[in-house]
Amino acid sequence: MTVRKIGTWKDALRRRLEAAESIVFAGSGEIAPVLSQVDGYLYGHEAAFFYRLARESPGSGAVVEIGSFRGRSTLCFALGLRRRGAGRVFAVDPHVYRTEAELRENLAHFGAEEWVSVEVAPSREYAAGWCGPIRILLIDGDHSEEAARGDLEAWLPHLEPGGFVLLHDSTDLAAHPGPRKVAEESFRAGPWFDQIGTLGLTTWGRRAGSGLDYRPRVFGSGVMDRALHLKRRLRKRSRNIS
Repeated sequence: MTVRKIGTWKDALRRRLEAAESIVFAGSGEIAPVLSQVDGYLYGHEAAFFYRLARESPGSGAVVEIGSFRGRSTLCFALGLRRRGAGRVFAVDPHVYRTEAELRENLAHFGAEEWVSVEVAPSREYAAGWCGPIRILLIDGDHSEEAARGDLEAWLPHLEPGGFVLLHDSTDLAAHPGPRKVAEESFRAGPWFDQIGTLGLTTWGRRAGSGLDYRPRVFGSGVMDRALHLKRRLRKRSRNIS
């Protein structure tokens, strides 16, 4: 099983650069082949963060991913679990863009099928039947404000103490105002979260109450986020001039 070629040579170059970024800045070479071959909207240092959380963070709950697309983030989690030697990713996505077959092909290509349950369903519909703790929750589905808030409200109660929730496309680097607003309103230190942070397009929080002094490693976030902000400002300035 091979990975389908997506996009132009520019897309292939972008993927290779993101793969290199995951190695140079984040030291996560195991996911570099995923980033160089599987298309998606996930920077290299974000991908390394996801991989390391799945591999290293405390807890015994499941990894739940809302929005899988072609499986870029799915595979980062799965490879982290494979290195950990335990766990499962529940990849929840209705696949309205008809990407289920491609997701399964990519999982097979990287030998990750046994670590992933592909769940073809709307997020909140699937959440209604969910029982059990969650160690990592990624919300990257419908990017409207209503949907992002609904996903967070539906799934957050299942997050175990010390578990991590990741809201993608929610920082000031993202082009989606819905998740950004939800992140601004919900990700605050207090009764729910004892740690919060951002890197790339992701806002993250750790649920309070575990009593463990674990802090996730965010290799490369300072360098890469500054570079991404600079690139964004230059692009905006270029548009204004033209």
